[in-house]
Amino acid sequence: CGPKMAEGEVHTAAAADIVPERDKEDGVVRVKTVETPWRAEILAAKEEATRQFAQMLARPEDLARLGELREEVAARLHKSELDLAAGLDAAADDVRFGLEALHTARKAVVKTRENFNEIDSLCEEESSGLADHHDVIRDLAVMRANLAKTVTDAEAILALPAQAAAALQLLKDDERNLFACWEQLTELAMRSQPARTALELALRRDANASSSGSGRQPVTEHFSAVDDAMSKLEDTIWCSIRNSVFVGEKGCRTLVRALRVVEEQETLDTLLTTKAREQHSRFFGDDSRRPSPRKEFKKRAIREVRKAISEKFAECIEALNPDEETSESSSTRDVPSMLRNLETLMRVLTEAYDYAVPAFPPKYRIFESVLAPSWHRHVTVVVKKLFRVSRDLSNADIIEILNWYQTYTEQMEAIGVVVEAAPSELPATPSTPPAPVPMILQTSRRTGAPPPRTTKTVVRPSAEEQSGFGNESVDDVPSMMSLDAFLATAPKPHVTAVAGNEKQVNTEDVVTPLQTRFGNTGPGEENIEFDEDSDMDETIAYPQDLNKLVGVYTSRMSQTVQTWSLNIQKMAATQPLREAEDGTLWTTSDVEFFRLLNEQLEVALSGGKQCVSAAATVMSSSLLEFASQQRKRLGGDAAASISTSMMASPSQFRRVRITKVEKSSDEQTAVAAAKVVDYNVLLAGVNDANRCYTLAKEVETLLVETLGSEDALEKLAHKGNSNPDAVEKRGNIMRPALDAFLRNAEHSASAAAAAVSSDPSVVDLFGHLFVVDKAGRGDWVEGEVTETLAATIADYLEDVQQYVTREHVAKVTQAVLSRVMNSTIEACMRQLTSIRPGTVERMEADENALRDCFEDHVQESVLEAALQRFSAIRDLASADDAESFVLAYGLLVRSAPELGLEPAERLLAAHEDIPRAAQREVLDQCRELVRSVTIRSNR
Repeated sequence: CGPKMAEGEVHTAAAADIVPERDKEDGVVRVKTVETPWRAEILAAKEEATRQFAQMLARPEDLARLGELREEVAARLHKSELDLAAGLDAAADDVRFGLEALHTARKAVVKTRENFNEIDSLCEEESSGLADHHDVIRDLAVMRANLAKTVTDAEAILALPAQAAAALQLLKDDERNLFACWEQLTELAMRSQPARTALELALRRDANASSSGSGRQPVTEHFSAVDDAMSKLEDTIWCSIRNSVFVGEKGCRTLVRALRVVEEQETLDTLLTTKAREQHSRFFGDDSRRPSPRKEFKKRAIREVRKAISEKFAECIEALNPDEETSESSSTRDVPSMLRNLETLMRVLTEAYDYAVPAFPPKYRIFESVLAPSWHRHVTVVVKKLFRVSRDLSNADIIEILNWYQTYTEQMEAIGVVVEAAPSELPATPSTPPAPVPMILQTSRRTGAPPPRTTKTVVRPSAEEQSGFGNESVDDVPSMMSLDAFLATAPKPHVTAVAGNEKQVNTEDVVTPLQTRFGNTGPGEENIEFDEDSDMDETIAYPQDLNKLVGVYTSRMSQTVQTWSLNIQKMAATQPLREAEDGTLWTTSDVEFFRLLNEQLEVALSGGKQCVSAAATVMSSSLLEFASQQRKRLGGDAAASISTSMMASPSQFRRVRITKVEKSSDEQTAVAAAKVVDYNVLLAGVNDANRCYTLAKEVETLLVETLGSEDALEKLAHKGNSNPDAVEKRGNIMRPALDAFLRNAEHSASAAAAAVSSDPSVVDLFGHLFVVDKAGRGDWVEGEVTETLAATIADYLEDVQQYVTREHVAKVTQAVLSRVMNSTIEACMRQLTSIRPGTVERMEADENALRDCFEDHVQESVLEAALQRFSAIRDLASADDAESFVLAYGLLVRSAPELGLEPAERLLAAHEDIPRAAQREVLDQCRELVRSVTIRSNR
């Protein structure tokens, strides 16, 4: 063992490396100790081991384990030495392998350097003459590239027919390869386009050099093969679209495949156009270059849809074309089958809406913009063809066509397309008024004076009469047409001779359509077929020819209604009145007319709003004419030139001035009618006119409900009327007829009242009122005249109660009351020449008698208002001095200003107790009262 080192020296030696270092000053190499980081760690580990060893041997008994610890430490040390030796061997092998690799790499680098040197020497020897021929080398390189490109293009051109045929073979093998076929052909066309352009340019450039090159060049046939294949593909696409639109679900997939190609081609056209524009803008500075031609697949697809619609409707129109040997009128038998075909087509359109429309891209709006408008356009063509043969169509056919159109509009609305069910403006259809019915004067009178009054002509209707008019066998009476006959046949043209001329006028239809067969064209209709290549916007409007067809129907309806009206008016003039179960009198022909009119309206309702509006015009004019004929039958046109005097014997009266009873034209007409029309007919006329008003009001209500509002009827009233003020006054188109029936009711009531007051017996009784002999006696003073008059009037009022309906009795009784009071006051003014004792009491008794006569028939307020004038005259007659007379006249002129000054003049002259000298002053005061009342009423 060597000498022991101190512990600090050992640690220092372990933690330092001895490095030789030469001194810069003297150049002597000296040893320098350098501290290393890993040596510090070794020292720290040793210190830790020493500390742990000291802990293990801290107690005396631990020394016994010293030998065991030494053996364990020796074993661990041996194991560590073995591991270290193995690690050193492995590291030595790695270092040896790395050295060998470096040696090999060094040899390779040296060899490469030698090769580069050899290459440089060879280049210097071989390329010493190439610098002088650089342009030749460049041209040869370009020529080589061009030849290679030309060979490649030539091979591609020669392969075009085979590739195009292979693409078509894909489509022949399976139609589902439509898109793949299009892709391949489009790729061929685009790849061959540069070569094709170059060849065509060369051919054009050399065209003038060779006169024999006008024929088709062999090379261009290869490009034509691609064009022919693309043309066949396009034909397949268009055929697929055209044949798949209306085949339902089974054509949906085919349509989708075809439209996929259409959309891809549209996208490709857009990209090519954009690219061409960008290149033109880049080279020329603007993008004003005309766009390159597009294939327009979308427009062509839309045209194919239109063609498909045309083909479908062509099949329908064929049902309307009769055989060459068939007569023209037989074509009408095809109308029902044609309508059935149209209904079938509508189901086809619905299937197309469900299956074909979803196959189109939503941006096409194919149904709203193409399918539905084009469909409606062809419907309009069908309507045009129907109008051409409208003379051969029955009325039922026309109604069926109109009904079908309404169903068609509803079906189109159900799939989201609004089709005009009626034109935006409802034109009025003119109609020819029926010929007037001659007025029949009925002269049977009431009892009491000649001519004698006959018994009431009231007959209970038989079962046949209750159901209708029956069959007329008289030749001069037109036969009644039934509704079935009207619908089943087309009216024959009837010829009317014109007076003073040998010409004959054909009055068949107001609207005269062309007489042609279905499928034939008339004047101005040569271009009936549509240009399916047109891109015009489609509209969905009401067919104008359907409007004309409505005119044909309403013209026939107008003529038929006129015929019916003539028949009914003649029957009403010849048949007796009929008594209902409640005892009221009626003219049943009026109800029959409205029954027939309602049947016509029910038929027109199925033709749509346009037919209803045209029918409303016809019905309004027919009702107005019917009301006019009814007024004639009730004496409305009787001569009004008869005497206005209502007394029996003019010799009994003095000619006096009576301004208060100046009769208006209506009153004159009523008086004239009372002289020529039977009293019972006038009472029945009240019922008839009011019932006609009610029935006409029901017709108006139905028209308003059908047309949607009363404004439609008002618009019809404005049509053809140049006087807006008159239209404003009469309101809707039905108002004139309604007012006419109301006027007829008022005329009948007024004429019935005039018949009562103008009955000769009643006139005679009025002639004896207020008549007193010189002795102060007479039939009137004794009450016999008033009693007989009240009894006669009561008899008339009983007839009114029996024969007039309860709701209209008051209208007649009030008219009778008004005329009786007017006649009484007029008799008083004419015949009361002297007021004697008992005159006022008799006048009061007359007033009470009239009150008793009317109190069961007239409302109390109306009765008292009517008697008030007579009561005021009685007070005027009872005045015993001038002051009371003026006071009484003031009350009279305020309650009845229409009487004027005449009561004062007449009754003042009859007063013997008022001096003649004072009468002039009294008249002046009365005249002043009249003037003041007149001024107040005019304010």
